[in-house]
Amino acid sequence: MTLPRGVRVAWGEVADAASRREVSRALLSELLPAARLSSRCARCGGEHGRLRVSGVDAAASVSYAEGWAVVATLEGDGRVGVDAVSGQASGLDRVLPGADARAWARVEAVVKADGRGLDIDPARVRVTAREDGAWSATIDDGLTLHGYDVAGPDGVVVAVAVLPATPVTDRRRPSPAEP
Repeated sequence: MTLPRGVRVAWGEVADAASRREVSRALLSELLPAARLSSRCARCGGEHGRLRVSGVDAAASVSYAEGWAVVATLEGDGRVGVDAVSGQASGLDRVLPGADARAWARVEAVVKADGRGLDIDPARVRVTAREDGAWSATIDDGLTLHGYDVAGPDGVVVAVAVLPATPVTDRRRPSPAEP
């Protein structure tokens, strides 16, 4: 699958759970060398929150599965989400009826790119195959994302979702008298 311009995916083997963040940060540092990365949790302040990129015009996402760290970056405006799932994962249909590893990876990538994560009920995401081999996903509030199944490590299913930047149609700022 050919990814859109500006989207890159990389993965690295993780020796143990303690090193997974180190591996993902090293991968991101290779893809976005000038970036500063943080992941402060909005709820508790711990270093396990949504990944934020500063210092460069880019977005990034991280996932972990089966001893691998998988990262995706998007240069420029927009958002990106990546998810990696063991191809042998079971029990996913308890969260998303009828889901296999591919369906789950797609939905998880979408809610990551959206920015709300699993605050969105996964059942609200509708995935539709496209003729070019990619897929589109719509969240029931009308948001549409572009999706791609990506080759990853053996035994791991990887999906990437991209939310393109909304084009600005009117850059004029309202005067103080305008609402």
